[in-house]
Amino acid sequence: MNRFGWMLAGVATSALFAADAYAQDASKFYADKTLTYYVGLSAGGGYDQNARLVARYINKYIAGAPQVIVRNMPGGGGLVMTNFVANVAPKDGLHIAVPQRGVPFEPLLGGDSHAKFDPLKLQWIGSTNSDTSVAIVHKRTGVKRWQDLRNKEVVVGGTGVGTESVTVPYLLRNLLGFRFSVIAGYPGGSDVNLAMERGEVDGRGTFSWTSLKPKKKEWIDSGEYVILYQMGLKRHKEIANVPLVTELTDSKEDKQLLQLQFAAFEMGRPQFVADGVPADRVNILRRAFDKVMEDKALIVEAEKGDMEINPLTGEEMTDIMKEVYSSPKEVVAKLGEALKKPNNVKLAPGAK
Repeated sequence: MNRFGWMLAGVATSALFAADAYAQDASKFYADKTLTYYVGLSAGGGYDQNARLVARYINKYIAGAPQVIVRNMPGGGGLVMTNFVANVAPKDGLHIAVPQRGVPFEPLLGGDSHAKFDPLKLQWIGSTNSDTSVAIVHKRTGVKRWQDLRNKEVVVGGTGVGTESVTVPYLLRNLLGFRFSVIAGYPGGSDVNLAMERGEVDGRGTFSWTSLKPKKKEWIDSGEYVILYQMGLKRHKEIANVPLVTELTDSKEDKQLLQLQFAAFEMGRPQFVADGVPADRVNILRRAFDKVMEDKALIVEAEKGDMEINPLTGEEMTDIMKEVYSSPKEVVAKLGEALKKPNNVKLAPGAK
């Protein structure tokens, strides 16, 4: 081997040693550290329960076994927390955000958006499930099927004014003529449930099926609440008799807008770290998340709590985001216009 060949071999060997050392450093990073999950909604709801489930197991699959804690940061239906993790929290791989699934699509609102992040730059870790949501109303409304929504006004509860719990009812009012009005500003889904029981609101325009399932016998089978339709890209097998929202219109354009909107439900219970977190740490978190989703003890615990495990990887979530945000501009603009809320939206007691 000539002198130039020896030099190249030396450079390659040095590079391999450097890469190996870098990988070792990355694998040791989490030792003696604290990993924090930030949930953008109040404690007790579906997002909170799913985050805590993952948090109980993930350190088993991260070298160094960091301590894991969960912090609730409600506000704006998850927007306050999302903006915080994306911009304020250290970009070190120790801060994982758990927003409402609709938050990554907040920028579709254009000028009405309060997002201070680029969804395509957030680094997605995974989701415990792709989701199906339903609309429910209390029997006191007299509403028994979705067609009744065109004749009777129904007040539903929501969280942040830019989140799907608020925007979806207005979208369906604008596109399908449903007479929804919304009281927004509740810290989380569990607070909306209490508001329903108190009679402050008549129901929920979006309610994750996995969150409703534990209450099904008490609420739905008893006849106290009625499921009107389901939202997503396909019917959930457990409620196959409930119509899908895209089946409620014959308009090809409206169907296209609804399909774009409800792509968000495929995101289910999303988790991300900020743009700027080193790629090796993102990969560690992604692979740990994937292993958690196969953990037998977690699966047993989820089944006992009626929580559905139907995971997406971080890479699959990234692909969904790219697909949504590559939609034709005119379609996105029409959706943004249809999502706009009226100026007279009401706020829940104590909401700002």
